[in-house]
Amino acid sequence: MTGRAQLSGTGARAAVRGCILALAAASVLALAACDRDRRLDDALAVELNDPERRHPIGFNARAETLDVEVPADAEGLSPNQHIDVFRFLKFYKREANSRLVIAVPGGPRPPASIAQSLQGIQRHVVEAGIDYRLTRARPVPANEIPAIRLVYRRPVAVPPTCDKWGENVARNEARIPYPNFGCATQHNLAIMVDNARDMQRPQEEDPRAGERRTVTWSAYVGQSGGGGGDSGGGDAAAKKPALGKK
Repeated sequence: MTGRAQLSGTGARAAVRGCILALAAASVLALAACDRDRRLDDALAVELNDPERRHPIGFNARAETLDVEVPADAEGLSPNQHIDVFRFLKFYKREANSRLVIAVPGGPRPPASIAQSLQGIQRHVVEAGIDYRLTRARPVPANEIPAIRLVYRRPVAVPPTCDKWGENVARNEARIPYPNFGCATQHNLAIMVDNARDMQRPQEEDPRAGERRTVTWSAYVGQSGGGGGDSGGGDAAAKKPALGKK
């Protein structure tokens, strides 16, 4: 009888431990599910309050071209063509998101006028620090003036469509952002932006002016003769008391 009672007690304790472990596992799973649901609710709330996610601005690629005509008697670029190429490359550095392509009219052998004009264009491109690619365009008919074409692509902002007005905004007891929340702001930003590439990546920084830094540094170290037309060192020397005087 004692042995049977001892076995029965051991089995009961094992059963209790099994129940405790099962309850603990169920509690862990319930807490994990609650935590997952809470994270999903937080992510949904953030998305509903973020117009950039609910109404994203799209981008299309637009090709910008410049045709530099090369007459048969041309000896390089004309003054106006120099200005046109310079301005085109300036816009390229400001708004392009692709490589510059220079298409030269095809044919068995380009005439000397095309070669001279191409050299002038390449000189401008190299001075601007732009990487480019040369390609061969289709042959030009005899009755047309050949032209060297410069091409690059730039992004164009596409505004979102604000057409979800099926919800009664006046009866929003849950205080949940309505479907078109922030859409007008995104739409106006897309149609008013001057350079859509600024919405994708920042512009490159220009070299800073060193005049003010030279003046400040000269005043700090107490040297005379600051840069930029001002003498910061002189001011520092004037403020420093002379030795031997009270």
